[in-house]
Amino acid sequence: LQCAVRYDRSTGYFSSRVLTLAARGIEGLVRNDGRMRLVVGCTLAPDEVAAIEKGLALREAVAAHFSRLPLSADTAEQANALELVAWMVANGFLEVRIAVPCTLSRKPFAGSNGIFHEKAGILMDKTGDRLAFNGSVNETAAGWGGPGLGNWESFHVFCDWDGGKGHVTAEQASFDRLWNNEAKHCLVVDIPTAVHDDLLRFLPANDGKPQRLLNDPDQESISEPPPQPV
Repeated sequence: LQCAVRYDRSTGYFSSRVLTLAARGIEGLVRNDGRMRLVVGCTLAPDEVAAIEKGLALREAVAAHFSRLPLSADTAEQANALELVAWMVANGFLEVRIAVPCTLSRKPFAGSNGIFHEKAGILMDKTGDRLAFNGSVNETAAGWGGPGLGNWESFHVFCDWDGGKGHVTAEQASFDRLWNNEAKHCLVVDIPTAVHDDLLRFLPANDGKPQRLLNDPDQESISEPPPQPV
């Protein structure tokens, strides 16, 4: 991520706490003027699906769902992570969309019948080299194994410069279908306004930069390799 200029990520679950683990990489992505697109699953309850069947718009149902899960920070570190996410969204570095499982006739169904369980990512650097990963890891602290945490997870990584171009291209095509709401088994909507506004509560004061971007990047940057003789 510290070398990336683009990061596409699909995940069943997302927790802002994960950015306390990935902060160095996310900071690098921002400093590279990179962009991140994130698709997060939403598991609807039977009564929420019933409301949609009675005419409630899907985006309104998703908004109501997330309104019962307001964002909060228990520590300064978590607050800084939310501040970074809010700043990225407000300044166009991060776009978020929500995926809801559906039938082949494009009707959403409740979590008891299945959930959005995709967990994949594609990264690209400034030279155009890409890598992709796919496995069991959600975008949560427990998924990535935070201090004192850690699920049993696995994932596979493919590099398009090392024999994995076909896999990377397939993952990118799959993500693009998802992002453009063209996938067969889920509906994808923009992040609801209420969720967007809830997140923006964590923006830095006075249009400032988030605390994580005020650190000296030179102290944590990856040094460039020396030029090679011709």
